[in-house]
Amino acid sequence: MSRQELGELTRAPGPGAWGDRPGPWLALSFVPLVTLAIPSALVLAGPLESNGWPPRLLIFAIAAAVLLGWLRRPAPGRLTSPAEAACWVLLLGVTVSFAAAQLRPLTGVEFAGSIRVALVMFPLIVVALGIASLGDAVKADMLLTYLLAGAVLSTLIAMAQFVVPFDLAELIRPPGFVAREVGGMGDRGGFVRVKGTSTHPIEFGVISGAMAPIALHFARFAATAHRRWLALLVTGVLGMGLLLSVTRSAVLTLVVGMVVYAVNLSVRERLNLLVVALGGLVLVRAMLPGLLGTITGFFLGAAEDDSVTARIADYPVVDRFFAESPWVGRGLGTFLPDEYALLDNQYLMSLMEGGLVLVGAVIAFFALALASARGGVLRAASRADASRAQAVTASIAAIAVSGLLFDLFSFAQVTVVLFVLVGIAGVLWHHGRENGLTIPDPIERFRTPPAERGRAARLAHR
Repeated sequence: MSRQELGELTRAPGPGAWGDRPGPWLALSFVPLVTLAIPSALVLAGPLESNGWPPRLLIFAIAAAVLLGWLRRPAPGRLTSPAEAACWVLLLGVTVSFAAAQLRPLTGVEFAGSIRVALVMFPLIVVALGIASLGDAVKADMLLTYLLAGAVLSTLIAMAQFVVPFDLAELIRPPGFVAREVGGMGDRGGFVRVKGTSTHPIEFGVISGAMAPIALHFARFAATAHRRWLALLVTGVLGMGLLLSVTRSAVLTLVVGMVVYAVNLSVRERLNLLVVALGGLVLVRAMLPGLLGTITGFFLGAAEDDSVTARIADYPVVDRFFAESPWVGRGLGTFLPDEYALLDNQYLMSLMEGGLVLVGAVIAFFALALASARGGVLRAASRADASRAQAVTASIAAIAVSGLLFDLFSFAQVTVVLFVLVGIAGVLWHHGRENGLTIPDPIERFRTPPAERGRAARLAHR
């Protein structure tokens, strides 16, 4: 691929690029940025509660437009990507869990919780399906760029919070809005735990860690040298920001994301990345003495950590409720922290609310989404295509692992980011299938010597 072709591939589209296909793309282009720019604690005053968050209202409108478009347009004739299959599987699991909640007597609080979670999950699944089925590589690049821009904005706010603690939702509250669930930063080891525009430092740290592979992709393959250097700076800013969240979840997310993305790097590039990372840690230690020691202590002293012991103490509660309804659980959105227990684990939460059906659907959702993004890597006709698809794979994998450490779907921003990435994974699968290499069937791959397969892949990516 020539330098000019590579530049055209990675160049951000102009304002008119969203009109080449039917669909709510203009509105959708704003979703990543407004999701990470508007604090999730800032909602419209009135009965909507958390559903009055402006990005969520925008998602409602986009989901309705996507559904209307599907009803009106003819069948596209494209195969279903694994990411789309992931959304359908999750939709089935959420529907079963929601129905299970309505089939038993609910308290008023449980009923409100079930409706609230349904209004989060159903529209986001539709939006992800819309992105995957109607998008293309240009739109995927634009969505990734806006996700990165929103993450950087939140990180810059977090850095300001580290200097002078404040909650953005309280500072920018416009008329007609209220700030819910403000605060929550606290401190650890003498350091303020920043949260940017997110609800909690854990959510902020997970988003920053998940976006780091996307930033590194643009640092390698952006259209101009200026953009590549800017993306490299953004990668460092995200890394610094997640350390300021002072959470083990953020560090784990970053490590998983970078390790998965490094699969696509050469040995030399991996060594360069390691040297830069070590240099960054030395710089952080010089600028903020004690911060790295505090974070390291979370891992070395995990057995005595209050948050870890609290998670372990929840296991008997999980066993008791699981025994009561192992297949469909207690119902979507009904396992409330104030009523039962706070489960800092999305998979356990899904097990409680939807039983084996829902937790199986969630695991299948992540597995199929990863397969979709990875399919874009295997079919990639250029190194830029392979890097982009691997970066999306890394981001989804990082968020999936973070679900072991906090109740992922209870946090507004990271849930939106996840479903946008899953939709992009579907786009990249279609892009690879329509414009990339053909993946040999298993028999042919078995017959072809590994050396010839590697030689063919290297020639294709030149």
